[in-house]
Amino acid sequence: MSQREWKPVRLKGDKDQARPSRRSHGSIGIELAVRTESARQVFEEAIRTQRGLYLKSPQDAEAPKLLILELDEDPAQTFSFIHTILRNKEDQREIFLTASHMDPSILLEALRAGVKEFFPQPIQPHEVIKALSKFLDRCQASTHEPARQKMGEILAVFGGKGGVGTTTIAANVALSLQQARQDQTVVLAEVNQHSGDLSLFFDLQTTTSFRDIGSDVSRLDTALLMRILAQHDSGLHVLPSGYDDLSSGRLTPECVEATLKLLHSLFDYIVVDCGHVLDITAKKVLETATTVFVVSTLIVPVVHRTKRVLDLLKGSGCEPDKIKVVINRYAPAEKEILRETEEALKFKTFQTIPNDYPTVSSAINNGTPVITAAPRTAIAKAFQEMAETVLAPATPRKTSSSWLGRVREIMTGHTALARAKAS
Repeated sequence: MSQREWKPVRLKGDKDQARPSRRSHGSIGIELAVRTESARQVFEEAIRTQRGLYLKSPQDAEAPKLLILELDEDPAQTFSFIHTILRNKEDQREIFLTASHMDPSILLEALRAGVKEFFPQPIQPHEVIKALSKFLDRCQASTHEPARQKMGEILAVFGGKGGVGTTTIAANVALSLQQARQDQTVVLAEVNQHSGDLSLFFDLQTTTSFRDIGSDVSRLDTALLMRILAQHDSGLHVLPSGYDDLSSGRLTPECVEATLKLLHSLFDYIVVDCGHVLDITAKKVLETATTVFVVSTLIVPVVHRTKRVLDLLKGSGCEPDKIKVVINRYAPAEKEILRETEEALKFKTFQTIPNDYPTVSSAINNGTPVITAAPRTAIAKAFQEMAETVLAPATPRKTSSSWLGRVREIMTGHTALARAKAS
């Protein structure tokens, strides 16, 4: 029997429906994260009927304007991810959702989460076409407004030498960012392939990791990432590496780059624990990062290697302005040693982290970050200060909301003006 030639299924009512979904100038990208083949085919064909829409490929770094998701086996995980995506009210992205059955409780939760359209399976093609047409109308109506896609900051944390506390700093700064910005999204990723133990710092029992992405990066899309990310009670998302010195296989730079691009389009802040080995994957993160925190202590061998790391970063084209030196386990009596270290490194210290071994070791052993276990300690405040410096450019100036507060501001302004005139 001869094999029949495959032909695309045509939808009724459009003679041009079999054309491929190609990207053209001004077209709007859609990401399709639907596992059920029959449902996926209906969506693909419907998208092809709409001029101005195209199916986004995993290699496309631009964030999609529309994300079509299928409800996961764990609905709570899907809705948690939807809340994360739509948390930023300035993000104009939309989400359509499909599920294998119509459940009133699921439909209600979808509406609460901000889902624009819900399609129970089997999906009716004309309903999808109608929904896509409305979506296009909304996009065209908002073309006069500037695009406000979420493109997050990538903060890389790299150790000048092993054992300097890189993961401790990355974990606590990431959690500080999440606590300070409940209306924004933060993810903590780990590309340390030699001692990946990030999950232990949050007592997370994870079964998925970066390794699942690395096994076949061509499968990477929003839906896969949604299933792999773990979420801490604080709302912080965590992506462990899944690798250590005893495991086989390694992440590739291509995998890390593709994952960072996707995270970059979904989250406001991406904190990356790079470990202390300057391999090709760590280099890829450092090249992409908006800020690179290089962690050192004041021990001579650590300072010696940290200087080599800094020289390599500068020699590879990393802008000095984005490199921030963090001195961990610092004691006030070491001011002179700190000054000499700054001269040797030719970098001013961005942040010092106090030496508090009992607090840190207790927090790690209990799987609780320091800023949660001991929020009033000096070391917790140092982590929060680091987070505040990251947030500072986006932090609006505080103003008094009370009537008395406004009067005080006016009086203060008049006093300052009078002093200026007198001088």
